Amino acid sequence: MKRAATLALALAACGGGGDDGGTKTCDRTVAGNICTIAGNGENGYAGEDGPALEARLSLVMDTLTDSDGSVYVVDWNNHRIRKVTPDGIIHFIAGNGELGGSLDDPATGDFNHPTGIIFDPTGAHIYISAWHNSKVRVLDPATGVVTDSCGDGRRAYIGDGTPALTASLDLPTSIAWDPQNNLTILDEANQVIRQVDSSGAIHRLAGQCVIDAPAPNGPGLCADGVAPTACPGTNKSTCGDPAMWCGKPCSPGYTGDEIPASELRMAQAVGQAADPGGRIVYDKQGNLYFADTTNNIIRMIDPAGMVHRVAGTPPPIHGVSQPGYGGDGGPALDAQLNHPVDLALADDGTMYFTDVFNHCVRAIAPDKTIRTVAGVCGTKGFAGDGDDATQALLNRPYGVEWVAPDTLYIADTGNSVVRAVRLP
Repeated sequence: MKRAATLALALAACGGGGDDGGTKTCDRTVAGNICTIAGNGENGYAGEDGPALEARLSLVMDTLTDSDGSVYVVDWNNHRIRKVTPDGIIHFIAGNGELGGSLDDPATGDFNHPTGIIFDPTGAHIYISAWHNSKVRVLDPATGVVTDSCGDGRRAYIGDGTPALTASLDLPTSIAWDPQNNLTILDEANQVIRQVDSSGAIHRLAGQCVIDAPAPNGPGLCADGVAPTACPGTNKSTCGDPAMWCGKPCSPGYTGDEIPASELRMAQAVGQAADPGGRIVYDKQGNLYFADTTNNIIRMIDPAGMVHRVAGTPPPIHGVSQPGYGGDGGPALDAQLNHPVDLALADDGTMYFTDVFNHCVRAIAPDKTIRTVAGVCGTKGFAGDGDDATQALLNRPYGVEWVAPDTLYIADTGNSVVRAVRLP
């Protein structure tokens, strides 16, 4: 779970981005206001050791706030980690800007499209979902040294029950610590959630990697009463001839809720054109929440290992989800979502999440009702700094972070900026 740092409002007044061209003072102390804190809205790379509002970022994906108010930024398409200090200056932290290598795609860089970022339980190191590296990597912010924690760099599903460093992942998009400080990983293209235990071994915690897509991309569903066949040398299984189908990606799916986590099917993006989805977070009770992104729902696995739907209307069993927007003011279970990705939990139990293709950030209150807290759902753009966040325009916001006592950071990905909202 991300550290719930107390925000130092050293940047109470800062230049805004968006429709005012950056000339409007944006007062972050006003409840409900939205302000840009990093990025000038131009997709690119520039500005190290200068004002964060003049820097160029490229498709920011996530943020992580330190106890001194510094904000680490996952500059996704620049393959870098950067940091905005409380004086409003942006700094290079890690990543040489070249595509980081994997065994399947060797190159010379440190990172290849990093996605999620969390502190370790001590707060001394930063764990990073190195998405296209197919690894989890560890950054020592004091030295800039990056090491590997999990994954051998191959895009595959291999190694459950073996040391995590020699196991294979396929697009690990999100990481979190469980209450016992075990590292939990959403292994996106493998359609599973995995966990590294205290001995360093990796195990499947939830989900299934079954190859049963309809033809021509798969063999179709298994016949009634017939279990899929294990794929030799991997943790995959298939409903068809293993020799023909085991080299294919794990199939997205949905088999309902109120079932054991080991039996669930999820729908995360697969293939070279996949985008990062399916982020995870634990609450104080040990419930694991995850965005079932292309099923357009949010789900929870309780400590007993049972799966429950939290938000969004489910697709038919083995069917295709229909994205949409609706339901604000009513039960979250009746709402329509469109590509939910990141999740953040406040101390009062409110869950904030990015409804990416609706271009907004929404919240599920402790009474299980849903509302919008930033953006105009269904409308994308770049506008609104210095005014009510619910009237601002966002563009595919992938990341959200709650920081005690009352601030949301939003990775406004399509606009290549980081924005902040002082919650009412």
